[in-house]
Amino acid sequence: MVRIATAAVAVSIAVVVISLAVIFGFKEQISSLVSGVAADVTISSPYSHRQPESHPITDNEALRKLITSTENIASIEPYAVRNAIVRGESGAEGVMLRGVKSDADLSLIESRLESGAMPQMEGARRKEVLLSRDLARKIGAKTGSRIEIVLIEEDSPRREVFKVCGIYRSVLGNVASSLALTDIRNVQKINGWGQSQITGYACRLDAPELSIATADNINTRLIYDYQGEENIAAVSAEELHADIFGWLETHDVNATVILVIMLVVAIFNVVTALLILVLERTRMVGTLKSMGMANKAIRRIFTHHAARITLRGVVIGNAIALVLLVVQQQFHIVKLDESGYFLSEVPVALGAGWMVAVNILFAAIIVAVTHIATSIVGRIKVAEALKYE
Repeated sequence: MVRIATAAVAVSIAVVVISLAVIFGFKEQISSLVSGVAADVTISSPYSHRQPESHPITDNEALRKLITSTENIASIEPYAVRNAIVRGESGAEGVMLRGVKSDADLSLIESRLESGAMPQMEGARRKEVLLSRDLARKIGAKTGSRIEIVLIEEDSPRREVFKVCGIYRSVLGNVASSLALTDIRNVQKINGWGQSQITGYACRLDAPELSIATADNINTRLIYDYQGEENIAAVSAEELHADIFGWLETHDVNATVILVIMLVVAIFNVVTALLILVLERTRMVGTLKSMGMANKAIRRIFTHHAARITLRGVVIGNAIALVLLVVQQQFHIVKLDESGYFLSEVPVALGAGWMVAVNILFAAIIVAVTHIATSIVGRIKVAEALKYE
């Protein structure tokens, strides 16, 4: 029974650690993908979320200084966007043409490049565009293809011809598969804007988890400290992609359910083992009582024994969990359907802080409950215990 109880504790803590590591990994990786595509905080005209090409703001030093001096801002990147239709050899699809400068952080998309190269944004302006794999397949385009970008305007459609410089693996599944990257000067020319006109700024943060608070802080400063345009506002990635972050929050519920279930299983097995140990040693308990030992001292003996069972199970469970998690982290054995989960393999996030906290909480609750269970010692009568065989 002691071995069963130890195994139950080991399995329970292993399941909890693995589950939390995967859940935290999901949240970190998805948040990183959102940040890589849409930034942690976006600053633009409030109308740009519905019609981004219609409401430019002015890129100026005063606005840049206000944003970069705000706490938690790591960098800002001006961008310009235009909704359009892209047409290839076998079809046409809606596209969000996003123009950026050469100093933009495109490391995420560059790491997912499947063919060709990133758009050239230095020197003379080139009409190059980077397409996602899904979008390229739908319109029948490949690296080096000439595609037509159709711009819907009030008078009549306008057409621009671009060259596909490369194709990247889609980020966030269908959410960002319609994103096409190009030089910001191309979008400015298409929109009829000057060099200082942009859609907005994409801001990277030192602490992305504080994106909502940072956006609120920027909005406050824009109201009280900025003397320029009034149609500018900051919005966090969590607000822009509420559906994705809402999906991530459901994982917190899953983590709580798993933690409670595994804790109940471990407590049940350890308490059962403890009660059996007490009943098996009824005569010993009676002898100790007859010699004058108090119930509290006897209960402490069994509590210490339960603590050893718990400690042994926790150590074994953590060892199992860490081995499995490190193997997954290094070799990516367990794969995922990227179209459904946005990731190609199960993510893992190892953190000493939360792992230590979970272990201490888990062990403390089990030991506390088993200490209560030892109250059965007080019900054992000396006379009856000494007759017990």
